[in-house]
Amino acid sequence: MTNCEKKTLKLHLIFSFFNGSSMGVTTSLYEVIARRALGASAFQITLLVMGLPVAWLLSSIFTGAMQTQKSYRPSLIAAGILRIAAMAGMFWVRSPWQYLVLMILFLLPLGIINPAQNFILARNYPDERRGAWFGIATSVMNGMSLITAISGGALLDINEQWFRWIYFLVGILGGITSFVLAAIPVPQRKKLEQWENPVKKIVSIFKTDKKFWIFERNFFIYGFGFLLLSPVIPLFMVDALQMSYKEISFARGVLGMLGIIVFSPFTGKILDKHNPFTYASKIFALLALFPIMLLGGNIFGKFAVYAAYICYSLAMAGITIVWNLGTIFFAEPDYEATYQSVHITMTGLRGLIAPVFGFVAMHFLGYPAAFGLSFSLFLLASFMMKSAAKKSMMEPS
Repeated sequence: MTNCEKKTLKLHLIFSFFNGSSMGVTTSLYEVIARRALGASAFQITLLVMGLPVAWLLSSIFTGAMQTQKSYRPSLIAAGILRIAAMAGMFWVRSPWQYLVLMILFLLPLGIINPAQNFILARNYPDERRGAWFGIATSVMNGMSLITAISGGALLDINEQWFRWIYFLVGILGGITSFVLAAIPVPQRKKLEQWENPVKKIVSIFKTDKKFWIFERNFFIYGFGFLLLSPVIPLFMVDALQMSYKEISFARGVLGMLGIIVFSPFTGKILDKHNPFTYASKIFALLALFPIMLLGGNIFGKFAVYAAYICYSLAMAGITIVWNLGTIFFAEPDYEATYQSVHITMTGLRGLIAPVFGFVAMHFLGYPAAFGLSFSLFLLASFMMKSAAKKSMMEPS
């Protein structure tokens, strides 16, 4: 292991520690806080869950601007400062709309952080160990998410208005996350002479790299099924099942992360030895069980939800790896961040559309329709990934 790889791994683990600490409460309870502490409507919840997709959608613009600079560090430092300022503003929040704006501001820098991380890991980690190191870092991140989700849920059950102080701490931890990533040694890369139109760049990449287009098309179908559940699940838990903060944080923050913590190092090693088509096909098929098991909550109550999140965490141990590292299989040197920005921009695009479909299906047809649609899309994406693996002759399946 080279000195650069050792230093990168050390700082990557520190980055993951703070990233998990900052995202535990955010990912498991932020919609629930809006609903219970601020009385957000179903429509406002739908807009709220579209905050992260907005960050993803703008990622190509952010990355294009970063590619014209000598270093990503100034952008990462600015991102950290914005995250701290956004969460400090929670002390003045009195309405769901104010909460929504600040949450979006906190999430926006992820459109900078994720592509920068991809470039650093692609260049500083060798191919044969990248998945393994990322898997270990993912376990650290989700371990801290688990701890903060439990702690946050317990504190909010005592007094849900404490979310302001909790989020202030989240903002500081999120800022440190960005600063640590900026401290990782960055290899020399090709600097773009001028900013490129992100739409034209995406179209150009898809035209010239057909395998990447097929991967993204199939991932879009999976992601649509995943993100259409984003406004459905919190409302199902709060309104239909009457679950408490502690119960929801246990399901989403503990059981939903347990498999990721335990199995990510192993799933990372598996990706090191396989192509992303075959890998994603199997993971999508496993995740298809999640919405069906959730729907069982109508019959078996919260225990069906707990079982669903165990299944979810097992599948996400693989999806987290392929979502973050899959694009590296296709990207040419110096274009790792660009390919990842395309990937997460597509995530943002479906994230702006899918929650609306989920909301409409839930509102007009009920929870079974929304969960059933998600199940069907997961299976379709799995089949198409498997078919792509066979046609590309990349790996026998």
